[in-house]
Parts: sequence; C-alpha cells; structure tokens
Amino acid sequence: MPRAELVSRYPSLARTCAAAMRSCYSSWPAHALFLDTGAFPEPDVNRMLRKAIELGHMDVFEHGFLTWIVEASEREMLNALMEHRFLYVSRLGEGRWLVTATLRSLLDTRGTSDPVLRELQGSLEEVAPWISSGPEASQAKLTPREGYPEGAQVWLLSYTDFDSLSRATNLGLERLLWHGGFTFSISGVSRSLTHQLVRHRLAAYSQQSQRHVAVAKGRAWYGTPPGISAAAADEYRNFMDSAASLYAELLRRGVRKEDARFILPNATLTHITMTATAWEYRRVLSQRLDPAAQWEIRDVSWAMLSLAYLVLPPIAELEEPARGIGSVMEALRKLIPVLEEARERFSSAKPGEVVEVELPDHLLEHPVKAYAIRHEPA
Repeated sequence: MPRAELVSRYPSLARTCAAAMRSCYSSWPAHALFLDTGAFPEPDVNRMLRKAIELGHMDVFEHGFLTWIVEASEREMLNALMEHRFLYVSRLGEGRWLVTATLRSLLDTRGTSDPVLRELQGSLEEVAPWISSGPEASQAKLTPREGYPEGAQVWLLSYTDFDSLSRATNLGLERLLWHGGFTFSISGVSRSLTHQLVRHRLAAYSQQSQRHVAVAKGRAWYGTPPGISAAAADEYRNFMDSAASLYAELLRRGVRKEDARFILPNATLTHITMTATAWEYRRVLSQRLDPAAQWEIRDVSWAMLSLAYLVLPPIAELEEPARGIGSVMEALRKLIPVLEEARERFSSAKPGEVVEVELPDHLLEHPVKAYAIRHEPA
C-alpha cells in the first residue's frame, strides 16, 4: 500500500486562500486583509472558506502548495496521475516520489478510491481543520476605501520554504522549482497590466471583481502612463473625470455595477492575487523583464523577482529572452547587492514582520513598493 508523508506546506495556508477570496469582493487587497486580524478575524477566514466550497469557488484553494514524499510503485503513481492530473511529481528513487499539489487537489479528490490520492487525503484534517468546524458568525465589517493613494505595491504574501524542502529531498534545483512557489498580492495596478498577467496560464489568480465592487471613486482610481505628455495630461484627466462621473450617475440610476463597468477604461486600478510555482515565475520573469514588455508589467516583474529572491536566490538565474539581453543582465547585476542586503534583513526578521525591498529608481518607469511578510521557517 502507498504511504505519504507531508514534508512541506504553505504557512498560513487558510488565511492566504481566504484573503485572496475576500479581496475579490472588497476594495481592500489581499495583503491588507491578511495582515489585519481585527478587520479579518479567524472566524471570518473559516466562514469564507466553507462558503467557497458551498458555492463551488474552488479556484481560491489554488493559492498555496503542499508537498509529500510518497512511497508507491510506478503503476500506482501513474494511476493517481490518470485520475487527477494536477499533481507535480518527481522521482526520488525506486518507489519514492516527491508529490506537490494545491489544497484544491485534496478537496477535489475527496471520496476517491485511488490508494495514492487517499494517502494524500490523510493530510486534509491537518491542513484544513476548518472544514469540520461549526458555523461562525461574521465578527467584523470592512470600511470601504477609495482607490489606491499608496500607489502600486507588490507583496510577497506566502511562499514555500525551499531550504527546508531541499534538505528533506536532496532534489536538484530544476526539479525543486516545480515543488513550491510564491503567492503575490499586487495592488494599485491597471486592468491593462492584469489582462497581460493572466495570460500566463500555469498560475492561479483572484482579482477584484467589478461586478461586486464599485470602483472609479476618489482621485486615485486610475493610472497615468509615463508616456502621456504634459500637453495631453489635462485632456487625459478630463476624460477620466467624465468616465467617473458617468459611472457614478449610472449607479445612482440603479444600473447594476456589472453593467456600469462597461464604460471603465483599461487605466482603472485594481488588485490581484497570483500563485504559481517557482518554475513558472522564472519563466514569467524571463519574458516580462524584456525591455520589449510594457513598462508597468516590467516594473512589477522587477518587484516580484526582488521579493522571490529573498526566499530563493536562484530565481534570478533567468532564461531566454532576458538572459540574452545585455541591459537586463546588467540591471540584475547591479540589483543583486541590494537584494542580498534585503535578504539578510528578511532572514533575521521575526515571523509576522514586514520587510521592504527598496527598488532603485533607475530600474523602474514608475514607483512600485515591494514588501515581504516573514513566516516561521518550516
């Protein structure tokens, strides 16, 4: 019979998934919800996750990774993959495998008769005790906010402890990149950026819903590209003011938010939570750091690389096309000392502390703040 031992799990897995889900229906991004236990207490976290299962919103359970060492025959592992193909599998030796999945995989395969998947199911009570707990009333109300006056921000919300995973498996780097990853909360960015970001398909996304959240409020609800000249700035601003006025008027007349949003421009600011393996992030960064990429997603990519480096320095070993572009590699060479200093601060930070990585101005086309939440080592 197969046997499975859980050797790596996302820290604060339930809170990460719940914050991602709640942010879809809120003016607050996931990192703000994650950090504020007063506005988003644990009973609300548990209630939100049970509601996700009830509604079938299973994608939020993709924001985090679990990894097991599994003892099984080749046929048993193949049968498991044939029944549920959303597993990352690497051979560790004869009859030994490293298997990584998201919490969604455990939830989707409940009731399975496959012996390998049943062994993985044995971890469900440990990683998701909220499933069997009783109903809990909401304890807090979130005060709506208007726009993103703090500007563009990228937060490393949660991550795999790759050092611990490497010690447990002795797996080479290229395979290890498939068995863990990062969750980023990205806010104050345009819908133009997120339309590009979600084209990277090997990832999970939870984005603020314009069907449920009224946007275009205040003075910080849209972004202005650096390419807008001073001569065109007034016209641009006037157009945005007109769009906001019409949007507000449509809502006042009883038009549903899902219909009023049709007049909103690509410049509308939003927030999104993204989770992917380290392998996928390296591929994304290698494409989006290319000078040919649009300025906004390129700046956000520099922030993501800088934050991921705190946990996994080899993430900076870029692939083509970035690896073959002299300006990218020179910028990276100059950035590494900054990241090494930040990594020292991050390593010595206490669990729950927030560490800022100050990105050099010359690296960016527009200001982007980068923060990482330190978690307890596995």
